[in-house]
Amino acid sequence: MSTSLQLVMLALVGGAFGQTNKTDIRKVLALILGQLEGGLELHLGDSRDGGPDMVRFVMSRGGNSLRISLNQDEIVEDATIRHHLYLFEDVAQMRAVLKNLTNTGGFYIISLETGSEGDDSALMDFMAKIWLEHGHSRVYYIQLNRGRILLYNPFKRIIEEVEDPKAYARIYQNLNGYPLRIYIFDSVYSSVQGDGENKKVISVAGADAKLAKIVARQMNFTPDFLWPDDEFFGGRRADGSYSGGVGRAHRGEVDIIFAGFFIKDYLTTHIQFSAAVYMDDLCLYVQKAQRIPQSILPLFAVHADVWLCFLLVGMLGSLVWLLLRVLNLGLHIEGIKGGSSSGMRKITAGRIFIDTWVVWVRVNVGRFPPFHSERIFVASLCLVSVIFGALLESSLATVYIRPLYYRDPNTLKELDEAGKPIYIKHPAFRDDLFSGSESEVYRRLNAKMMLVAEGEERLIEMVSKQGGFAGVTRSASLELSDIRYVMTKKVHKIPECPKNYHIAYVLPRPSLYLEDVNRIVLRLVAGGIVNLWTGETKERAKWSIQRFPEYLAELDVGRWKVLTLSDVQLAFYALAIGCLLSGVVCLAEISLRSRPCRSAM
Repeated sequence: MSTSLQLVMLALVGGAFGQTNKTDIRKVLALILGQLEGGLELHLGDSRDGGPDMVRFVMSRGGNSLRISLNQDEIVEDATIRHHLYLFEDVAQMRAVLKNLTNTGGFYIISLETGSEGDDSALMDFMAKIWLEHGHSRVYYIQLNRGRILLYNPFKRIIEEVEDPKAYARIYQNLNGYPLRIYIFDSVYSSVQGDGENKKVISVAGADAKLAKIVARQMNFTPDFLWPDDEFFGGRRADGSYSGGVGRAHRGEVDIIFAGFFIKDYLTTHIQFSAAVYMDDLCLYVQKAQRIPQSILPLFAVHADVWLCFLLVGMLGSLVWLLLRVLNLGLHIEGIKGGSSSGMRKITAGRIFIDTWVVWVRVNVGRFPPFHSERIFVASLCLVSVIFGALLESSLATVYIRPLYYRDPNTLKELDEAGKPIYIKHPAFRDDLFSGSESEVYRRLNAKMMLVAEGEERLIEMVSKQGGFAGVTRSASLELSDIRYVMTKKVHKIPECPKNYHIAYVLPRPSLYLEDVNRIVLRLVAGGIVNLWTGETKERAKWSIQRFPEYLAELDVGRWKVLTLSDVQLAFYALAIGCLLSGVVCLAEISLRSRPCRSAM
């Protein structure tokens, strides 16, 4: 019999759907169907299955796209069809479709034409089997003759009667202490303490752990913390399998992963993300540049532009003083009486150059110029030299207390020019950093990435000791668990981070708990509670360095800086260079004086 002819026959048969002792199930069912997103497939066996009024009711609504199937034994996969409606005579006939009621993320509606109180036990067993075998309770049961719509509450193990469309959501707001498989591992905002021999988690801490405990308290479930894998985050392997947390969610071995994952493609459609909890940058870090030696430290006390300005002002000062002397002599300006010998009033460029630098380096002036304009200029030059001298002296004092380092790479372009390889410890970083960009710098950096395995020594420890390559990590890691490397000037984070990600938790797809987890997470994020926890964690990380005396010693915390001869090496170097130059000049003068004597002979 064709499908269209069968529907006509069903429509001609009378019925009384929704006209029993409870006349509101038609309205409740209409509200339930109105909440369902996606298409609905109506499964028919023959014209005698179920109530014809049910078919007519579903067809007359028009709220969902409808597909009719005469095969009740299997479900044809279709992305547009998410929900299924079965029509049966009684509970015994319904058992044949148990294997088809898998968790696809949609709902099943099973309509039973007959049913009695004696069938409740068999119906309860059927509901429990669906929960145990398929892991969900997305099934509405309609008893037409009794005028009831039923749901199974797996957490209380009872049958609940549906009186409004929110009945299903209320079941998952209170799990009644039901144990859920929770996965947390050592990450940026989470840490795990456990028994390694028995692979049992004893306690969890951190912002993620606090949020997990609040979710557990609000949803009233008992967290069963799973022992972490060696690959915490995990990903897709070359053979197509999945490892770490991604693998567990992909295989449905976990209910919720309360550890922050980047919201991105993990090459599987069997996982999904919660609402975003916070954001973080994926950054690169290198070994901190070497400390500037004490012997040349004063040269780096100020920037090169300050030294250049100092030299230019000295040269220009000499030129200005020389021009003033030319003008005074050319205009026959009367000099100061008794102020200087007459020889000083002549144009002596060498003497003016020397006197200018004597004033500029704040040495006592032996003879003042014979003209008022020149003395005013010298006074202004002395004032400027005081300012420059104060700047130099304060900078010198600072660099002796806070040592200087050579310049670090601060942009990705500078890192590319340095030619350093980039080591990564997670395969997912290869797709997270530079892929998909048209920048030539990004392409070259992407070609330099190499996947390495962490042994007994962590990657950041290798960078701090060996150098020669760059590492990749989350920005928050350098502010929390690895902050000691930054505070003790062992590694340098490149400020230009290539990627910024939203961070969220991971659940299997589909998940029964996603909506309630999102509801709680969004409230905590909107209320600023998550920001409070992450900020508190960062502050505690700064305080924690007080527990490590070796790091405090490297920071020279609480110690006075005692200057030694090594701190004034440059002064002796300058003295030695000056002595050598004076010796060269002395020899040159001797040789020049001996030539006229030889010519006279």
